[in-house]
Amino acid sequence: MFVVVEGLDGAGTTTQTHEVAEALRRQGVEVVTTREPSDGPVGRMIREMIGMRETLPGGRAVGRSTLALLFAADRLYHVEAEIEPELEAGKVVISDRYVASSLAYQGDVEGGDVDYGWVREVNRRARRPDLTVFLRAEAQLCLDRLSGREERDLFETREKLERLVARYDEVMAMLSEEGEAVLELDARRSVGELTEAIVGALRERMGQG
Repeated sequence: MFVVVEGLDGAGTTTQTHEVAEALRRQGVEVVTTREPSDGPVGRMIREMIGMRETLPGGRAVGRSTLALLFAADRLYHVEAEIEPELEAGKVVISDRYVASSLAYQGDVEGGDVDYGWVREVNRRARRPDLTVFLRAEAQLCLDRLSGREERDLFETREKLERLVARYDEVMAMLSEEGEAVLELDARRSVGELTEAIVGALRERMGQG
């Protein structure tokens, strides 16, 4: 089973990826965790760009179109190098972010140069997840959780996070309408409550509920 955990920066995607994997392992399930951007060569480049350590001349941030193409390339590499081999080995793969993140972050049409349709097209060949877990969080909750970080990436401002709340809602509605399995949970719930809800949903889908 291929599972994706989605949400704004600060919603708890990384925490739940780890906690759900550990809970499943305790139940005897073989689990592999991964993330996007991946740890592959393109993924490392993307992390430099969104962390503003790699910029355009004059210190300008790399544009959304460029990032969208890089994320799509990294994603296909990620699927080929890691996700599909682990699935073929019979393991559950849990990814911290996937295509929905690209739709929400690079599909934002603030500059008028990127839209959902184009981002979807460049990701058309990416394997679809069996379940997307969406941790829905408001901007203030995410800002509160991110306040202790020494480094912030180019998406971590109130204005951008508030815009992304709406983007994520649109993306999840779109995926659900197309028949993809989406489990939406309130990110304000405790870590333990969220983990229990996600594990329960996964066990049910695996026929072990």
